[in-house]
Amino acid sequence: MKKTTFKNLFAAVLMLCMIVNMSAQELMFEVPLTEQIQASTQIVEGKVVSKNSFWDINRENIYTSNIVEVYKVFKGESISTIEIITRGGTVELEAEIVTPSLQLGLYDIGIFTLHDNNTNITNNSTSTFQPYSEAQGFYKYNTLSNVAANPFKIKQGINNFYNEIEGLTNNAYTSIGNFSITDIISLNEANRGVINITSFDPAIATAGTQTVLTINGSGFGTTKQNVGFANANDGGATFTLALESQILTWTDNQVTVQIPSQGGSGPFALINSAATAVIAQSGNLDITYAEINAVFDPDGNGNFAYPTQHINNDGSGGYIWQMETDFNNNTAANESFTRAFDTWRCETGINWTIGAVTATDVIADDDINVIRFDDGSEMASGTLGVCTSRFGGCYTQAQPTTEMQWLATELDIVFNDTTNWQFGPANANNSQIDFETVAVHELGHGHQLTHVIDTNKIMHFAIGGGTNNRSLSASDISGGNDIQSRSTTLTPCGAPVMIDFDCSTLSVSDQGFAENISIYPNPAKDLLNIKHSGTIRLDTAILYDVRGRLISTLDLSNTTSINTSQLHSGIYFIRIDDTDGNTLTKKFIVE
Repeated sequence: MKKTTFKNLFAAVLMLCMIVNMSAQELMFEVPLTEQIQASTQIVEGKVVSKNSFWDINRENIYTSNIVEVYKVFKGESISTIEIITRGGTVELEAEIVTPSLQLGLYDIGIFTLHDNNTNITNNSTSTFQPYSEAQGFYKYNTLSNVAANPFKIKQGINNFYNEIEGLTNNAYTSIGNFSITDIISLNEANRGVINITSFDPAIATAGTQTVLTINGSGFGTTKQNVGFANANDGGATFTLALESQILTWTDNQVTVQIPSQGGSGPFALINSAATAVIAQSGNLDITYAEINAVFDPDGNGNFAYPTQHINNDGSGGYIWQMETDFNNNTAANESFTRAFDTWRCETGINWTIGAVTATDVIADDDINVIRFDDGSEMASGTLGVCTSRFGGCYTQAQPTTEMQWLATELDIVFNDTTNWQFGPANANNSQIDFETVAVHELGHGHQLTHVIDTNKIMHFAIGGGTNNRSLSASDISGGNDIQSRSTTLTPCGAPVMIDFDCSTLSVSDQGFAENISIYPNPAKDLLNIKHSGTIRLDTAILYDVRGRLISTLDLSNTTSINTSQLHSGIYFIRIDDTDGNTLTKKFIVE
């Protein structure tokens, strides 16, 4: 069993401590406000004032109790304080993160659509609720732009949103606490032109990689406050805050900060210590890819964000996945998932294999990397799929220390079985959801990538009907390669390194469009040639640099050789399309 093996590795290392952290990411579809209003038993405006995590009664999962100070009640009981139970959290040296299940931060303010709590906990009072439709059940406020937003909807004008909810409930709200959005908006207006961001560097960056952003300007003050980045989990409608530990320096004219894992492309802002008013906003920052971080408080003085990686977990180079019986017997789903599986391991070399079928039909900390469909109402409304990653961590020095290492110990994926799936290889129409697209996305989370704000990339947080995006962009591959590079070179906690998967070992019958195309020589100097089987009719090639910026678009109908003599030395990507709509992206080097 791999976890036993992993713990045995720790036993030989003095003063190392084992911890498990679970991170899951979902691809979603929209749940309408009308459904949320109808299904909710309690709808309130409020602010998170405290948080505490706990195990459920059977010690199967961790949940977080979020105490919310209520300002307005739109539906339900007129109570001043409520408890909202969300999935995930940290208890002692174990943690669970489920994303985009609702993950609330201290001082988050907005409108919550809630239903009665059914979590198996010891103290389940009448004022304890759960969000309806997970992350979509919270309309978070962006006071700078005067909007309330969930991952799909931006409600312009918070006072207008009050009116919309009142119209759907047929009742006026009840004021409970003292909160005025008008006063906060006025404070934002007062800051305009007084405190300024004049420049920032770099303009193109990555998130969750400990990349440091330097922000220059004036009037910042000398007391450290907050830095908010465009939230990649809602398309940038709101700000996600950097951890306090990620804000490295703060002076009156300069701030340096590590870009957090949820940071996406768009404007960023300096935000006051209460996380309500925006001090100053910048121009757009371009985030090309983002990586999952393990977040943990190692010394009792605040949370830190840690990069994660893979290891040689199964003793044969990587990780063995197992399809649950019903999933395995669904031939179309099985084949579609396998194509998505090959997409990642043939592009980045991640060493994943599919092993024996399993009867295990739950997502649990059980040493089985399971692929399955959900049972009943297991998944929240609006959810298509979830990838759960479990990480192990260890201290690298004697405590107290913030120096830790993290690695993946288990991976699980579950899909919604009531979705109108198109399993392929035909494309999905507007009434269908493309299964292979969702599978590639969820496997991207298993690869340890998280969401970006770019509908052209596989790691965009949402998908609509008729979307067919089964290939990796240059940025997707860059992020995967970054993680794979440390997975094949670093030995966290003494664990053995992952060994690159050899895509050439796949049989011809296992291979499709991507595996029947190769490029050579690589590295290239003057020419890059494309080799393909005689049945493939090439259409176009698009060249990108290592940051995903477009270099050129080329017609392949009459040539399979590309002139690279004018390119500077470095890493590039080529996207190759054929006339049947197939596409793939490959990395090459110019000397």
